[in-house]
Amino acid sequence: MIVVRVVVVLVLALLAALLGTWIADDAGYVVIGFQGWEIATSVWAAVTALLVITLVVYLVVRLLNLVLMRNTKIAAWFSAKRSLSSQSQTLQAIEEETNGNTVEAIRLLVAAGQQSPNPILHFLRASELAERIGATEKAHELRADAAKLGDSELQVFRRFSDALELLKKQDRRTGLRALRRLLEDHPNCAPALLELIRNCHEVGDWIGALEYLNVLSRLSFVADEEIYELYITSWVGRIRQIEPIGIANVWHAVPRKLKQDPAILIEYIDVLAAKGDITKAVQELERALNRRWDIRCVIRFGKLEGDTEKQLTTAKGWMTEHGDDAALHLTIGRLHWRLQQTEDARRHIERCVNLGGDVRAKIQLAELYAEIGDPQRIREVLTSIDQEFAAN
Repeated sequence: MIVVRVVVVLVLALLAALLGTWIADDAGYVVIGFQGWEIATSVWAAVTALLVITLVVYLVVRLLNLVLMRNTKIAAWFSAKRSLSSQSQTLQAIEEETNGNTVEAIRLLVAAGQQSPNPILHFLRASELAERIGATEKAHELRADAAKLGDSELQVFRRFSDALELLKKQDRRTGLRALRRLLEDHPNCAPALLELIRNCHEVGDWIGALEYLNVLSRLSFVADEEIYELYITSWVGRIRQIEPIGIANVWHAVPRKLKQDPAILIEYIDVLAAKGDITKAVQELERALNRRWDIRCVIRFGKLEGDTEKQLTTAKGWMTEHGDDAALHLTIGRLHWRLQQTEDARRHIERCVNLGGDVRAKIQLAELYAEIGDPQRIREVLTSIDQEFAAN
């Protein structure tokens, strides 16, 4: 870039020298015509007038800018306008990233950074995306742009870059300490927050991950889908970590939207079962399935060993809307089998397999055939399982 600018300046200087020489030899005159009017003047006068007009326009623009910027209300209006434009472009970038249009997301992030009061976040995120798609040169260019920021922002950028270098060199302790100190001075440094969240996931510090996530979720740095997945991973880890006796307090802290996610709900159900509160576990799963149907929850419902007859009645009630659901037939078959109703169990598990049930259903069916003493059908099921594995 510097070489190109030098060449452009030299070319302009050469052209100016040639033009000056030509004017000095034969200045000539200029005729300006407009709607029947003509003005004839020398080239020197025309050039002087052009320079004077340019200077006057420049001074007027500078004066207007100075007056407008000194008016706090007008300055605030311009600042808010730029901020809104930056937010809009940031949201578009997140949408493009979600749709897989990484190049467009990078362009929008750079444009947003140029209008944002805190552009370093945009440049760093854009450089991360460039690294992700293998555009190393673009990533370096974006970091170089970040280095042109103001002193305070440049300091944040350098501190973050130094911490990343320490992490890459396997000096994790020092790198993480540097990131934490950076957040003490700049709590909204989103890249540092994201790095610390990833580290918390690696070491199983789920409480720390959730604390950092609560801050990161308020910043326009990563897509909403990525934030959601980070929350799911963090809460699942937190629930698995808690002792059964303390599950009530932890579950109360889970946001309502996340409580409906099957991954988190099933972990909660397993902790309740480990605690011995099977009745509550069954009730929670039943309420969840009445709100939103999910195969994982249906399978887990059939594995809970509570009031089997009551569970079977509930499961049969779902047949009205989900009669062709393979997972539901497997669950009903298991409940029948638990009640030693072998024929009904066989009928539903066979129906599950016919509807495309997975290997779990076929293994369950083979176990059932073994119990009723049907070796021929056992061989057929095992052959089917073997063929399925061979195909994959």
